[in-house]
Amino acid sequence: MKLYWVSLLIQDSENSQPWLCAMTDSCIRMKEAMDTVNKGRENYRVLSAWIDTFDEDNKKTTVFHECYVDAIGKVHEPERSK
Repeated sequence: MKLYWVSLLIQDSENSQPWLCAMTDSCIRMKEAMDTVNKGRENYRVLSAWIDTFDEDNKKTTVFHECYVDAIGKVHEPERSK
């Protein structure tokens, strides 16, 4: 069974140092992993997010990566549902 591991690069405030939040539990479906990314973006200031899988030889493959910071350093926040 393929497992998906989510990591988020989070910044607490605009001028604080970013920190890595790597999930300790895996997801069994890509949709579940994407939902985790979206939930993280709703609750934190996420600079970047990625999802990895590992094969039988423990070789990592990144299956999703997105940066939410533009060229001038503005973080693009997710649209909030009303």
